[in-house]
This record gives sequence, C-alpha cells and structure tokens, in this order.
Amino acid sequence: MLSSRLFKALNVGCLLFLLVVFLPHGQSTTLTHDYTTIDVRQFVQLKHTSHPVVIDARNPDAFNGWAMDNENRGGHIPEARLLSADWIVRDLSDLNTAYKRTGITSEDLVVIYGYNKKQSIIVADWLVNEKELNPDNISVLQGGYNQWSENKNNPVDRLPNYHLLMPATELNRQINTTPELKIVEIGWDGGKGKNYRKGHIPAALYWNDLEFEHPPIYELNSVQSIRDSLKQLGITATTPVVVYSTESIGSARGAAVMKYAGIKNVTMLNGGKEAWEVAGFPLEKGWVEPIPSDNFGTNQPGDSSVVININQAKKLRLNLNGALVSIRSWKEYTGQISGYDYFQKRGRITGALWGQAGDSAWDMNAYHNPDNTMRSSQEIQTFWNQWGIYPDRMQLAFYCGNGWRASEVWWYAQVMGYTNNSIYSSGWMRWRNDPANPISTGILTRKESIQDWQMASGKTSFN
Repeated sequence: MLSSRLFKALNVGCLLFLLVVFLPHGQSTTLTHDYTTIDVRQFVQLKHTSHPVVIDARNPDAFNGWAMDNENRGGHIPEARLLSADWIVRDLSDLNTAYKRTGITSEDLVVIYGYNKKQSIIVADWLVNEKELNPDNISVLQGGYNQWSENKNNPVDRLPNYHLLMPATELNRQINTTPELKIVEIGWDGGKGKNYRKGHIPAALYWNDLEFEHPPIYELNSVQSIRDSLKQLGITATTPVVVYSTESIGSARGAAVMKYAGIKNVTMLNGGKEAWEVAGFPLEKGWVEPIPSDNFGTNQPGDSSVVININQAKKLRLNLNGALVSIRSWKEYTGQISGYDYFQKRGRITGALWGQAGDSAWDMNAYHNPDNTMRSSQEIQTFWNQWGIYPDRMQLAFYCGNGWRASEVWWYAQVMGYTNNSIYSSGWMRWRNDPANPISTGILTRKESIQDWQMASGKTSFN
C-alpha cells in the first residue's frame, strides 16, 4: 500500500509489479517489494511538493555527462545523487560509504531513475533489503533518464569537462576509429613494466615514472627531458593521448605531466585498467615497441598553469585570494605521520587548507566512488567548501608529498570546470627540506584551519 505522504503528493494510483533480478552472488530470487512508478509530470510535481531524494542508478560516466544509451543529452537530473546499480551487482566493498554520501534517511521519499527499470529496481531493493528503507517511500521514474532528457525544457547537469575522463566503452570505440591515438600505461617499477607485460590495453605503450621524475623525493625532471622521453614514445604536442594505470594517482600524475610538457589533447581513463577489464574488453601481453618522433612540436617553457615551483608556491601562500591545499591524509596533515617510508619529516605547510585524500599515501577514497572512478562533483564541492576551499573564486595550488595525489585532484578540478588552480608538484618534501620554510603540526578544527590560512595570507578578520 502507498504511504499517505506519497499518495497525497501524487494523487495517483500505484502500479504494482514483481521483478526477478540476479543478485551479486549469482543466485536469483523473486523479490516481493512493490514500488510506485511515476511519470515525468508526476515527478516534477513531487519535486515541488515533497522534495524527494533523487537517486541516479546508472554508472558514473553517464552521470558525469557521457551519453551512454543514445540519449539526446548526457548528464543527470539536477540534484540527483549517484548510487549505481553496477556497484550493487558487483557487491563492491565501499557501498556503505556511497550510501552514506547520499544522505538518505529513513524518513525520506526517494525517486530512483536509471536507463531502464531494472537498474532502478536493483537500487531500490538494495535500499529496502540492506538499509531497511520503507518500500512505500520509494518510487521509480517511468522511462528513466532518457524520458527526462528528451524534453529540452527539462534541465540536466553535467561536468563542464566530462570528456577529460573517458569511459572504457569510448576508449574501445576510439581505438577502432582514431588511428593517431596513443594509449599510455603509467608504471613505477623502475622501468621494467612487469605488470604491463602481464596484460595491458591493446596497443598501449608503457611510460615509467622515472622518465619524468627522479629520486630521492621524486621531483619532476626538466621539461626538455620529459619531452625527449615522450618523443621516444612517438608522442608530440598534438598527439591525442589516453592515459591509464592500475592506480588513479598514477594515471593522473602521467596525464598532468603530459599537460605540463605541452600536450594539448590528454584524457584519463575513468577507473583505470580495472574499468577496462570490468567492461569486458581484452588485455594483451608482451611489449609494444614505440615508433619515436623527431620533433615534439614546442619549445615553450613548462606550462605554469599546470605545475608551479616552490618560489611560486611561497608567493601563493601569501596571496589574500589564494591558498595551498594539502591533498594528504588527516594524520599527515596534522603531523602524526609522514606518510612515506623514505621521508620521515612530518607536518604541513603553515596556512595550507586541508583538501582530504584517503588513509595513506596511496589512498584517494575521499575522491573515489566504490569502483575507483571520480566521486560526484557535488560531493567533492561540499567537503571543499566545508574546509574553506572555493575554487571558483580562489587561486589554488594542490600539493601532497611529491605531486601524485595532488595531480589527481588537479585533474578532477579541470573536469569540474575550475581552471584557476595548479599543482605544487615538489610538495611537502621539497618544502620541508628547507628549515626556513614555515611548517605546522597538531590537530585543529575546520575553523582553526581556515583561520590558520587567513593569518598566513595576512587577513586580520575571520568569518
């Protein structure tokens, strides 16, 4: 029976149905939950009268803006929150985190849409069976996203530069249609490419981190050295490139370095090698021998809109409208740990705001969905704002230990349409190696962190 809240909001009858779906462990079961189906007109009415939580059950690439089902307009319904049916079918470990991020409570009305009814029902049943939501408070949008988007008067949101994060299906299409495309796997095993040789995306080249950075603290090589290395891969300033890795920070580090070197058309594979395999596409073994290029195509300095040096970072720290943003774990930011086994000095740059990351130097779960794709931009924007980070009106430089995690967040900022930011690539390690540079340690509240930034930049009044 419909809840009185939903009945009054819609004043329509309920369409009851049973659906058989396959659960993650391969067993099928007949579901007993009945959900109201509403059309677009009823959905609009419900939004105005009862403000339901709207859940998008599709995959992150569709949510970001890619048209994955031949729809007229890619994107998502404004204010929708992502809870993908794919994550539930795969029974991913961070599902509970994804659920908490939606903010759904037991009292909320919930409207779910996907590309098809099955996606919506998978999510609805998970909410009822696993989170004990009342099925009477859940409804499914008839015709799903396509029904909504085909009417140009219905608004859709998408990431301004969603194309910078490519789905595996689109990469597979471009492999067959764009012969000049170069696919590059980023590795960090001293150049041996052991994992690459075991299996890589067909025709992908291998680029080891020592080709663009050097120990002991892994600062970037000269821009000319980086360009010479890229030429050996047959890559020039005008070559279209898709970068991927086994870890998103590796993909982003390689992609950001390429942009810094002057390559105009660089894209990251959203979700990395895992996304390619989950999509069912093959890997090939062995080594792909590149055909070198003679001329990179530019002799300009490295792009300072991508990477800034320590002197530029010092100036930005004192900028009333700028900030250094620490992309490190909370324990690293507060000086409880260094985060690295090869660098023991702890702390943060005085006045740096905390942009979050994960629990370790390799963990970026604050920015990830359960499938290691980019987290919803609305959610990222929310925690940025909570910690005083406003990329739409501040000049920012992201930093971490030595640029890897910072590169990933910088890339996501570009995807979100924010361009007034860069990477302080030498990061905490270079900063801390000079005892004259101001550093801080200790646990602090959000308000104290923002006040610390204000004092460092010379502000005397605190909001």
